[in-house]
Amino acid sequence: MGNQVLFFCKGRVTTSLKSRWPLTSISTLVTCYLSQCLRAHGENQIGYRFEQYQEDNGRMGIETDSFLFDLQPKSWLTLSGEGVYDAISGFTPTGSPPPNTITFVETPPPPGASSSSVPLSHMEDERYAGSLGATLSYKNNRFTPQFSYSREHDYLSRGASLNYSADFNDKNTTLNLGWSHDWDKVLPHGFLFEEAAKNSYEILAGVNQLLNPRAVLTANFTYGHASGYLNDQYRGVLFDNEPQGDPTTPALEPENRPSSKDRYIGYLSLTQAVTPFNASAELSYRFSHDTAGVNAHTVQVAWYQKLGKHVVISPMFRYYYQNAADYYVVRLPDFNTRPTYYSADYRLSNLETFAAGVSLNWKIQDWLSLDLAYQRYVMKGLDGITSPTAYPSANVFTIGARIWF
Repeated sequence: MGNQVLFFCKGRVTTSLKSRWPLTSISTLVTCYLSQCLRAHGENQIGYRFEQYQEDNGRMGIETDSFLFDLQPKSWLTLSGEGVYDAISGFTPTGSPPPNTITFVETPPPPGASSSSVPLSHMEDERYAGSLGATLSYKNNRFTPQFSYSREHDYLSRGASLNYSADFNDKNTTLNLGWSHDWDKVLPHGFLFEEAAKNSYEILAGVNQLLNPRAVLTANFTYGHASGYLNDQYRGVLFDNEPQGDPTTPALEPENRPSSKDRYIGYLSLTQAVTPFNASAELSYRFSHDTAGVNAHTVQVAWYQKLGKHVVISPMFRYYYQNAADYYVVRLPDFNTRPTYYSADYRLSNLETFAAGVSLNWKIQDWLSLDLAYQRYVMKGLDGITSPTAYPSANVFTIGARIWF
């Protein structure tokens, strides 16, 4: 029998539902420590989570309702599933620079031409998504197939994944292998006039290593490939030689990204019990590189503090940095001499983000737990060219509850 580790750990490897919206699924930090306390009284759970993501200045807002279940009808079988409903509404940049940097055909310039903020377009949408999975256990081996589905008015996604994990070294070492594939359809809207296909897959290999009874090291490597229509059908690029008359809706040409992309991701985390404080700390680092030329670094630190027998409070901080994609532009001079690939999507620029927050898990009864979380998210541009008004900041609130039986 391996050493017993009394601190917070990662759950089994699964493929989560994917959203095309940034930060629409910032989950509450849940600890395995409390889960084990609760599971002593039952292996089954059902839960609900509500999350609100709201950008400053009335930009994009997303409200998410999630329902989940985790049932163990047999000792060797666990069934899990999640249903998600997103209500999306707000304003997002079109790709145009601020009107005060554009030359208009009218003299004097039309009203609004002196604005120093990037033009925004209004968006409303609803997303329905779900996933079903099963974990099959045999001795020290676990197999987890999973299927997912997501539908918006302009996007349809179907996905499948298979994960395998095995325990070695008296259960002090766990090997994780995973594969996932998404078959997506981009539906005609914006700059897209006919249905287009997008396919992507990921392969993961990783290990969880117990270093001592108080420390666990996790190391993962992921390779991903995407092909097909990889543009954002709502993003355009301004060409200086095109006449402009309306500063609120500048004339843009659709962006053009490569039709395939490879991505390489490395991840390391160390979780350490801090026995004198009845707590644990986790430090993680993530590096990714893709064939668009983007190198990204993410560092996160979290503290899990147990208060009495029933409450865990978890402050966290995350920093993210990326350089610009090879084909990122703010604007282009001439449509006839345009490069092969180009996009003015601010999310491809040289930028950094900061996220800080706190979550709370409260075991109200042996059969009932409550999750609360708040996170502040800030994005900043670093290239000195992209307008600062393109980058959002947001508040994220989460509340959820789980019933165990």
